[in-house]
Amino acid sequence: MNDQDLIKSLANTLISQYGDDAEAVAMLRAAEHAADLNKDEWIKWEKVINQIHVMNESPNLDG
Repeated sequence: MNDQDLIKSLANTLISQYGDDAEAVAMLRAAEHAADLNKDEWIKWEKVINQIHVMNESPNLDG
């Protein structure tokens, strides 16, 4: 699984589990990694936040 597929998968999972709170959950995870100075994980979770935002702005209506 490449990086972009992983980001989309994480975003999808969070939206499925947390609905409207998915972005907040991703922000908490990003903050945890930032506090631990784990740059790679922090950047990954920032990308997940952006992906959740994109998915919420233009949802896929393919059912």
